[in-house]
Amino acid sequence: MNTIPATSVDDRAPKPLRVLLVYYSRFGAIQAMAEHIQEGIARVPGTAVDLLVVGDDPLTALRAGESVANAEANERRLALLDRVASADALVIGSPAYFGSMASPLKRFFEDLAVASSARLDRSRPWHHYLFSDKPGAAFVSSATPHGGNEQALHSLLTMMMHLGMLVVTPGQRGPILEQEGAPYGATAITGPRGQRGLTAEEVDEARYLGQRIAEVGTWLRAGRGLEIERLYAAEAARAQGFDPSA
Repeated sequence: MNTIPATSVDDRAPKPLRVLLVYYSRFGAIQAMAEHIQEGIARVPGTAVDLLVVGDDPLTALRAGESVANAEANERRLALLDRVASADALVIGSPAYFGSMASPLKRFFEDLAVASSARLDRSRPWHHYLFSDKPGAAFVSSATPHGGNEQALHSLLTMMMHLGMLVVTPGQRGPILEQEGAPYGATAITGPRGQRGLTAEEVDEARYLGQRIAEVGTWLRAGRGLEIERLYAAEAARAQGFDPSA
């Protein structure tokens, strides 16, 4: 007699929404913001957070024991690309340098996008399919009130749009005339070496951004699941000679 294989509760349980925080933090201010964004993500049930800290050295730089003839550098780059691409949502953070994201973070994504692989098209790094339709949000910090935070946010969001990602922002929060938070992402003003720390308002911004990206990511995944079910049902109906659109 045929039997239906037993299915454990874990097999039926939905996988957590994987949110990856990718950031470069020179003096610790962005690191502190990332921790509070992580707290905001944790407010949404069914989420998991991973942190990826970007360093000053290029991904292509040889490590101890590596040589030009070895492929370790590219393998390391491909492993990081897989880690970023497998996330359900990205939150990217950087200090604001000259009104833009920090160069190590920009170089990190440029290095990922041109990793050598037979399955990747290196000629179109700004249209990388592995990032397409992935929700993304941004956070930045600057030393001074006019240190370029909003411009740096725009540089991060522009990169996401080039990659075909779905930009998620906090938007205007009320009361609009008194709200100090930027509508484009979470920001902080922390002094030349991050010594000022975060205000209560900046902590709240960071937590809200984390919660928002987790909520939007959850909605998107739920909607995609429903669409897949609809397509399967339509295909099954056609196979039986019934046109569901009629």
